[in-house]
Amino acid sequence: MKFIGYNSDIINYLVNDLTLLNATVKNFKKHVVEGSPAISIIFELAYTEADVMLTFKDVLKNGFDNNPADELYQVDSCKFYHIGNKVYISLDPDESEEGYDTISADDHDFIISQSVEGYIFEEEHGD
Repeated sequence: MKFIGYNSDIINYLVNDLTLLNATVKNFKKHVVEGSPAISIIFELAYTEADVMLTFKDVLKNGFDNNPADELYQVDSCKFYHIGNKVYISLDPDESEEGYDTISADDHDFIISQSVEGYIFEEEHGD
């Protein structure tokens, strides 16, 4: 497991082969970190032999109705922003013209938190 960044750093890291698009949610866990609500999501990435874990700390709003890891949950589209002092992710975003590039009331499966940190799990290659 390798630490890959906080907030905007992790958002900027998840591009090209490491995109969340077409990833599958392997694990979704609500827990407490340093006395505050947190959510960790492990994604199995589609274009590489790596998994990424995002831990959202100081969760202000959890917009997931169910645990997405309970069934096959593939990320077909997503919004992932660092706005002011908050982090926002939606795995089922509003893709209308009005909601495309902003937080929308029609976004679903979302988290608003004070921060996020990311870790990557890459497959070991032996010699």
